[in-house]
Order: sequence, then C-alpha cells, then structure tokens
Amino acid sequence: MASVKLMTPQNKPPYFKLTANILVDGKVERRYSRFDFDPQKLRTSKTRTAAATAAAMEFEKHEQELVYQAKSDANKSFAEVAKEYILDSKARLAPSARLRGDFDSRKNKANTTRTKENYLNRIIIVCPWFADKPVSQITKVDYKRLMEEIDNDGIRVHEKAFLLPEARKYKTKSFNKLAVGHDITAYTMAEAFRGKHVSRHSAEEISKALGVQLEQAFRIEGTETTLTRKTLREYALFARQVLQFASDQYGTVQPAFTLPARGTRPRFVDCLHEDEVKQLLNYLPNCSMLEQTIVQALLNTGMRRGELAGLTWEDINFTQCTVHVYKSLLVFHEYGYQLTTTKESNDRYIDVAPEFMTFMKRCYELWKYQRKMMGASWQNSIEKKRCKYPDSLRTLAGNNFVICDDHGWPLSPDSYACIVRRIGDKAGIRHLHPHMFRHTFVSILMSNPDIGVATVAAEAGHAQPSTTLMIYTQQYKKRQESIRNQLSRELYGV
Repeated sequence: MASVKLMTPQNKPPYFKLTANILVDGKVERRYSRFDFDPQKLRTSKTRTAAATAAAMEFEKHEQELVYQAKSDANKSFAEVAKEYILDSKARLAPSARLRGDFDSRKNKANTTRTKENYLNRIIIVCPWFADKPVSQITKVDYKRLMEEIDNDGIRVHEKAFLLPEARKYKTKSFNKLAVGHDITAYTMAEAFRGKHVSRHSAEEISKALGVQLEQAFRIEGTETTLTRKTLREYALFARQVLQFASDQYGTVQPAFTLPARGTRPRFVDCLHEDEVKQLLNYLPNCSMLEQTIVQALLNTGMRRGELAGLTWEDINFTQCTVHVYKSLLVFHEYGYQLTTTKESNDRYIDVAPEFMTFMKRCYELWKYQRKMMGASWQNSIEKKRCKYPDSLRTLAGNNFVICDDHGWPLSPDSYACIVRRIGDKAGIRHLHPHMFRHTFVSILMSNPDIGVATVAAEAGHAQPSTTLMIYTQQYKKRQESIRNQLSRELYGV
C-alpha cells in the first residue's frame, strides 16, 4: 500500500515523500517519488494530505504496470512481433488448411506471406526506429511518420542514356572488338547504336570503349518514380495487422487503437458495361469450349477463381438452375494443389439463368465423351508442365472437375488470368481479368431494386451485406438517386 510523509527541509518549500510498494518476482520492492504542492491552492493540511495520497496511489499503479510490462511481451519490438505474425501466417499454408474442420480466419496465400516479408524488411531498413520500438508504445504519430518516410524512400530517379548522333563517328571497330576488356556485351552496344536507351553504367562502358567522355557520347535523362497509393495502403494494412496480432496474442495494444490507412479504397468498380458484355459474348463462339466455359461460368455465377477451379459436376443442379459453392482449389507454393473452404468459409447456392444451364448441359456431354475417349489415362497421366506438383494432383483423383484438361486434372486458378486477358484482347476489351466478372455479376444484381442487398450478398458469398455496399457503391449511388427522386415526386410533386 502506498504511503506519504510530509518533508520540511530548511530553506526549501515543504513536500510529500511518496513510497510505493511494488511486487517484483514475488518480493515487495519499495520505490520513491515526491509530491510538490502549492500552499495557495492547497491551504489546509487535510487537503494537502488527500492530494498527496492520491498522487502516491497513482505512482504505485504506474510503477506496477511498468513491472508487468517488463515481464510480459509488451516490450517486444515491432519487428519481433511482425516476424511472429508472419510465421503464424505461414503455418496456415500447411495441408491442415484443407477441409478437415481446422480452417480458421487467418488463412493466407504463399505469395501474400512473401510480400509481407518484403514489407517488414523494407521497414527495418528505412525506419529502424519504428522496427525497434515496443509495440505497446507505438502511437498514431509514429505511424504517420512511418508512412511519410516509406513514401519519401520510394522516390527513385531512373536514368536513361541515349547515344548522341554525332557519337557514331567514334566507332571505328566492330562491336565485338569494342566490347573486349569492358563490362558490356556487344549486343548492348549494338542496341545503343540502334537508338535504344541503356543504363548509365552501360553508357560509361561504351564511352570508355569509344575513347571519349560520357558527355560527348550520351544524353542522360532522369525520370522520377514514387510508390503508388495502393502500395502505400498495403504498408498501412501490414502495420495494422501486426499491431492487431499483438493485441490478440499479448494484449499489448488496445483493441480500439486502429491505424488510419493512407489513401482510401477506390470507389470505382471495374465491371463490364452492357456493350462490352455483348461484344464479349459475340466473340466467345470463336474460342475453345474450355475458354467458353471459364468465361460463361465466371460471368453467370460471380465465383472467385479458386471457387470455379474447385467446382465439380456434382455441384451443379440442372433441374433447379443452381450452383453449389462451398470449396476452393488453390495452389500453394510448397504444398501444390489443395482443396480448401471458400474465402469466407461459407456454403451458398447461386441461382443462374436457364440459358447458362443449357450451355453447361452441352459442356457436360462433351466432358463425358472426353472421359470415355481417354479411357485408362483419365486422371492417371499427368502432363509434363504439371510435374511441379504431381503428388498433390494425384490426391485429387476421383473429383469430376468442371474446368479440367484432357486428362481430367483441374487447371490452376492462377492460369485463368492469362486465359481471360487473351480472350479480352481478341474481343477488343483491354485489361480484362477474372475478378471483373464478379464485379459485373454483383453490379447486375444490384441494379435491380427488387433484389435486396442481403440477397445479393448471399449470392456473392460476402460475409456481411455491408461489404457488398462498400465495394459496389456505383450501383448503390444509383439507388440513392432513385430514392431521392421518388421522395421528390411523392412529397413535393416535382
């Protein structure tokens, strides 16, 4: 229990000596402080003693908290906690993340984990003061300074060297002979003389080979580049995730302490317009049946790539025009092909158009014909390009995947992007990617006022309807405008 004692030194103003009894490793340790008071404000002995006692209690509480923090993980630096967080994320990559009931919310992709390691390494190099600071002492001011220094460090000047026309007269030998004894290839020298830009180092070596100064042979141009807003936002999210991990594991960060991400999520949703959808559908007959199936399935169901890769024919109900989505097929860096739950670990049925089901029936007949033609090689023979993960592929034998190769093995969802982009380029639609079909699917449903947001969220597999509204605000703003117009007409006759 804290105690106070009035001290009256000669020729100095009186003060209270504060004594705090602190528990350290099972033993009581005394610590001291002092309380100076103003006699004009605290006029009576009673008020002075009460104020000193309150100060002693606060001093004892503060000292005890410091002891607890020193004995706990509160003094772990940001870099230490970040490494633990990354290792925890890596643990989610193991095959235990498959559908065996132990799949939790901190699932992670291999490429995402490697990116986090790069973020941490850059923070350690650029901002060592932040990396070494205990997580319990990090404030929003520290975070703001971190983002500013990361942004400033991202400024790079890229120099390009262009050969001057008058420098051609200095070339008296062949490129092969000029390159001898210099840190440059004959091909790079030839490219520079063809008008292509080279690096400053290459320009210096070429100038030495020609026997002239750099300024006599080349024109140097510098371009300045900065980090994109998306990259800065990823750094902000990484810092927030590490602090949240510290809060969950050690209680060293207040749960209410949230870091503001620099830059906001873009409100624009890159979905296909009506004319682009028609343009794409008109071109699809020129594509292979596999390409048509991928595009039609993504457009009509709004599934994610992994969900489509894990789709089997048993998941399609031709009678009720529904598609059952409850699993994903992902490719992990160390473990190959793995069947996991969906992103939100949910189970949903997607209602689709009858025309799409008619198309899928035709695909199903072709799939059965292909399986019959392949005979014993069906899900037995593996192409050479898939030899990287043959063991993980063989564990998937017996699943009747909708999107598969000639031998019945599923295609990697990572290959969908190239397929879709190639189709889009040929159809005249630039920068087409698989997730754009999901945006289009949700936007089409959101444009119908008779379909509620909760229904759209259930069809898309969003965890909360608020996610649907947050991402697809384009159509939501149209609905807001319709609401305003309706109120104006009904209430004011406008």
